[in-house]
This record gives sequence, structure tokens and C-alpha cells, in this order.
Amino acid sequence: MIDFVFGGFGAFIRWIFVYKCNSKKMAESYNSNTMQEGIKNNLVGLLLIPIAIIIGLLIK
Repeated sequence: MIDFVFGGFGAFIRWIFVYKCNSKKMAESYNSNTMQEGIKNNLVGLLLIPIAIIIGLLIK
């Protein structure tokens, strides 16, 4: 379940910032490196969610 949340959030962030909302380019890289792309998404989600929480707490 946690992997799903981090992976989904990471995929969304990478789709916006890395692939510039280009779904075709993202699909091509997923088809060639499925395991590596999944790991990258999990890491992005794992790093950005706590950072966003900390920044939110500091702003509040």
C-alpha cells in the first residue's frame, strides 16, 4: 500500500517535471526499463512527501 502511494505520487511528479507532461515519452521509457522506472518513482515519492510535510510545518 505504501509502495503504491509513493510510486503514484512519484510518477505524477516525474511526469510533470522530468517528462514535461509528455505521456508518450514516459511510456517509451517505461517499456524499455520497467523496473528502474518503478524504483525511481518510489524514491521520488519517498523523498518528496516527507520534504513537503516538513516545509508545510515550517510555513505554518
